[in-house]
Amino acid sequence: MPTTVTTVSTGARVTQRTTHHDLSLHGRAGAILILILLCFLTFLISFTTSGWRTRLSGFYGTHLGLWEQCHAISSSSGHHLATQILMCLALVGVVVIVILVFLYLFATGISKYQVLLGLVITSFITFTLLLIAVIVFGVNVSYLGWSYGVACVSTILCLAAAIVAAMQLHNSLH
Repeated sequence: MPTTVTTVSTGARVTQRTTHHDLSLHGRAGAILILILLCFLTFLISFTTSGWRTRLSGFYGTHLGLWEQCHAISSSSGHHLATQILMCLALVGVVVIVILVFLYLFATGISKYQVLLGLVITSFITFTLLLIAVIVFGVNVSYLGWSYGVACVSTILCLAAAIVAAMQLHNSLH
C-alpha cells in the first residue's frame, strides 16, 4: 500500500511523499510469480532439449528436437521450421513476461497498472504463439516425445498466468 510520510524540519512543515509497496507473495501476486517462473523453466527445458519426437526401436532410438536431430530423421519440413520460428518468438515473449512480473512485484516509482496491463497482453500473446507452435508440431509428427509434452505444460502455465494476471488487473480497477 502506498503511504505518505510527513516530516518536520526546522519549524517548517515539509511533506515528503514516498511510495512503499509491501511485497506479499500470497494471493494472486504470488500465484502470478510462481506460474510465470514455472512457465519460464518448462519453456527453457522444452526449447533446449531433443525429445520433441522420439521413437524407440529395439535398443536404438531416434530423436528430434527443435535444434538437433538424429541422422535418421529429416527436419527440413515446413512445419518444423514454423515451430522453430514460433518458439523463438515465444522465447522473446517469455523473457518479457519474466521482466514484467519482476517490475510489477519489486519496482517502485512506476505505474503498476501499466506494467500489469503489459503483463496480461504479453502473456496472452505468448500463450497464443505457444499454442500454435505445439498444435503445428503435434498434428504433423508421430511419436511425440517428452520435450513436446513439457512444451504443452509450458503453454498451459502461460495461459494460467495470463488469466490470474487479468484477474489481478480487473481487481486493481475496483
